[in-house]
Amino acid sequence: MTHHLLNPPHKISWSPLFAAPLLMAVSLLAGCAQPPVHHVHAAPDPRELAIQSFRQQWALDPDVEEKHGGITRLFARENYVFAYTKDGTSYVLDRANGHLLHAETVRNGHQRLHPPVVLKDYVVYPTTTALEVYDRNTGGLVRSKNLNYPIRSDAVGSRNYVYLGADFSSGGRVIAIDVTSEYLASRWQLMYTNSDVTAAPALVGDIVYSAAGNGDVSAVTFDNREPVWPTLTFHTFGPVVANLAADETGVYVASADTKLVALNRNNGIVKWQYFAGTQLRNDPIVTKDLVFLQVPGKGLVVLDKVSGKYNRTPRWEAADATEFLAEDDKYAYVRRDDNAIVALDKTNGKAMFASKRHDFAAFAPNPRDGTVYAVTKGGQVMAIIPVLKSGQVGEVAFAPVAEREAVAAAQ
Repeated sequence: MTHHLLNPPHKISWSPLFAAPLLMAVSLLAGCAQPPVHHVHAAPDPRELAIQSFRQQWALDPDVEEKHGGITRLFARENYVFAYTKDGTSYVLDRANGHLLHAETVRNGHQRLHPPVVLKDYVVYPTTTALEVYDRNTGGLVRSKNLNYPIRSDAVGSRNYVYLGADFSSGGRVIAIDVTSEYLASRWQLMYTNSDVTAAPALVGDIVYSAAGNGDVSAVTFDNREPVWPTLTFHTFGPVVANLAADETGVYVASADTKLVALNRNNGIVKWQYFAGTQLRNDPIVTKDLVFLQVPGKGLVVLDKVSGKYNRTPRWEAADATEFLAEDDKYAYVRRDDNAIVALDKTNGKAMFASKRHDFAAFAPNPRDGTVYAVTKGGQVMAIIPVLKSGQVGEVAFAPVAEREAVAAAQ
């Protein structure tokens, strides 16, 4: 790998009476897409709910099918839930109550729209060759930052900077971009010779971790691209296409060489590794004590993050789980292959209860807590929480599954 320094270094809420005028004002002042009429649902007839069931915390009907082609993807970021539509419109919802804060139709978003990056003052939408920068509070377009290179990977960000993988004729590069600069295309660039950068970088504190299709994994300082690891890179024996994950405990790299490795983030030395027996191309999801990894032919594999042998063996595997959704202290919530939400015991993977509802179109994985964010095939965005204590009241949105229906979701 060659290093080249090419460039030196309100929430809005409203009652139904004022919803339409306010949304129109946001559209005119901020240049955003005017959201159609929508309804936030609360419990019409609160009643006590059974333990080991799910209840609807909030639900929103954006009514976007006809105008925007329906909701296709969902993302949970900081205090927001982002609902992407087919035509490249992003609906920004308050994560706590489901209120629609603003909506923006992103320029060229219908062609490609990467997940949003939430910075202190901005929300950044990476497209094919540009960063569309919006005001975080009002949803107003701040600038369209056109780039002279195509964006390859998803992006991460901090302060006023966005970090992403991009394509160049000489190879892939990790780019640091100041979104407040109107003219400078990058603050610095890190080149991976004769390789692409498909995996999104990971950012912890002042260090940017990145990986490439040639198997190289690097750690550099966020501001001036100084190497952090003594050996400059860690090398896998297969392409890295899955997004990196990192926190204070380590850097987690899933590779096509069939291994997931946990690296010491200060020196790049392997702390532990897991042999999957097949190429890994799905993103590892790291929570406070576990690592969740979707493995072809095995389903959802769950690994202890901080304890266990150097060659890790799974705590458990859920063969019919297709996606991690959320977790709390007791349960991991997953998407089952019949499209139901299932609560699995974190100690052994046993299925404890499940939703009887199966009409979900997309979810937003949430490693932060036990709330499941979903959109139904009818276009309703929902926040769903488990009922784990007696005495809770709310709308009976998800009845508890009968014991005979709680088929084993784990091996």
